[in-house]
Amino acid sequence: MNEDFYNLAFERSVLASIIFEPELFKRSSLSADDFYLSAHQNIYKAMKDLNDQDQPIDEEFIRVWLSERKMFDERVLVEVITSNPIANLHEYIKAMKEFAQRRALWKLGIELQKQQFLKPSDGVDMIEAALSSIKDMRVGTGIRTIPSGDVVAREPEFVLKHWLPLPRGVVSMISAEGGSGKGWTALQIGNRYIDENPYDKVCLWLSEDDIGINTNRHKLVSSSVMNSLYSNYKDSVHFPIVEKNGSIIGERPKPLIVNGKFDYHAFYRMRQSLRGFRMIVLDPLRSFYGGDENSNTEANLFMGPLQDWAAEDDIVLVLLHHSNKDKDGSFKSKSRGASAFRDAARIMYEIDKIYKSPHIGEIDLDNAHMRRFKMTKDNLGAMSVLGRYEITHHITPKDSARATAVHVEYQYKKDDMTFEMPEIRE
Repeated sequence: MNEDFYNLAFERSVLASIIFEPELFKRSSLSADDFYLSAHQNIYKAMKDLNDQDQPIDEEFIRVWLSERKMFDERVLVEVITSNPIANLHEYIKAMKEFAQRRALWKLGIELQKQQFLKPSDGVDMIEAALSSIKDMRVGTGIRTIPSGDVVAREPEFVLKHWLPLPRGVVSMISAEGGSGKGWTALQIGNRYIDENPYDKVCLWLSEDDIGINTNRHKLVSSSVMNSLYSNYKDSVHFPIVEKNGSIIGERPKPLIVNGKFDYHAFYRMRQSLRGFRMIVLDPLRSFYGGDENSNTEANLFMGPLQDWAAEDDIVLVLLHHSNKDKDGSFKSKSRGASAFRDAARIMYEIDKIYKSPHIGEIDLDNAHMRRFKMTKDNLGAMSVLGRYEITHHITPKDSARATAVHVEYQYKKDDMTFEMPEIRE
């Protein structure tokens, strides 16, 4: 049979996508007969049986299932695992089903040549039944609709309602200038989420700083900022790691936009690795992005899968991003880069330090540990939950924040050739 009747690359990519994202299996509308290669049919049968038994659809379980039935072909499974997962699974499945239809029609033609019908009607009945079955193999391309009255209405679900409302099931964004406390904020967000949901887990991927520094800050946030015990959070708040030469170091994210294209293989591996976390914070956006920060096309490619991830896994997904240096005091977003980043986020906050006079950048030393949060985008009613568009919170340890602010202000004056130490009020 020639390649007009199958595409093995399509089959491998579909199977790889399901292994990397098992939830796709339930939405795939596939059957084993849609695959041409018998080894691919066996892998799909393994997936179906594992799904029916509520077992994981992953490489090891598939390997065991096939081995127990003497069906295991290591070369074929390796080819599947190393294939790139795909975003638009529907189109690949549609193509596979069209190939399956061609094969079925070809087989029907061969079968008709073998038959000797006593009556023409017998042949017609056979053809009609076969064609009906073949017709059912198609994947519909229309859009399914549902009456509004059949939909269960619901309100958006927020966490941290009285501190910094963040919605579940969508992408949120928090932006700030460099050195404004995004990482410190993320640590407190994680802790406060655990206070509300003690049986959940949080992953904070704070990729800009060493994991040991992040751990030290986590302890300080717990004790010096929240006046709580670090032991309340140390087992529930996680940092991604790698082990190198026996040492634990922070995991550096792999950019998801490579040469203008979205790397679905890297994305699905990341998503699978973070399965089970109910809140995920990615800091900063640029480390995970990798594309042209001002390209709306690439930004859309990046944000789309993140939106699907948040919705499908019903997680609180927060991106930390950098802002432009602008202290005009308005509620207009200063988030850097393409507007597609802001368009995709449903809730956005901007973090500002507390200044005596924003126009000249003079930090209020008495409030150097505080940060002002402005809600610059609200598509889901976070303002009605919080009761305001702006709120001030204690973010960094008070003593160290004040010392840092003094150093920064002194450095600023030194660069301005004034060499004046700021007045320190007790």
